[in-house]
Amino acid sequence: MLGLESLLLSFGGLLLHSSFIRWQGQGILFSAGSGVGKSTQADLWVKYQGAEILNGDRAGLRKANGVWMAYGLPYAGSSRIYRNEAAPVSAVFMLEQAGTNEIQLLTPAQALRKLYPQITIHSWDAGYVRSVLPLIEDLVLSVPVCLLRCRPDQEATEVVKTRLLHLGLKGTNTQ
Repeated sequence: MLGLESLLLSFGGLLLHSSFIRWQGQGILFSAGSGVGKSTQADLWVKYQGAEILNGDRAGLRKANGVWMAYGLPYAGSSRIYRNEAAPVSAVFMLEQAGTNEIQLLTPAQALRKLYPQITIHSWDAGYVRSVLPLIEDLVLSVPVCLLRCRPDQEATEVVKTRLLHLGLKGTNTQ
């Protein structure tokens, strides 16, 4: 994976620590630090909502034709799930473990603060940081970023699905 983030940046892309699923033709990203529950939420979506996991640990993100796209990468981490497929990003959910399932739509400033630590960035390279920050800013202004406080249960998927439908997700399948 060494150098992948630099290669992606040369094409206007980012590397996000996240589980990347496709549901109704749309990309949904669950992002957080290790051990918070990204893979668990992705597995719940497979089980209860018929989603597909395209990558269990990282997604490449890039704007193509005015739309932010997520791409599966040839790196899967401990999930061992990686597929060379893509989907338009409908939302990013920043995870926190909690005793209830609830969602908060983040402001762009809040979203940037939550996303930044999960994006692979060469913080020691000022030029790299100057190049990547406008991409993150565009992402948070273009794609809804939500804080998902959740339990590892079916209700968490229902709460997210309701938010996605509220945000106007227009999928390609009916479920």
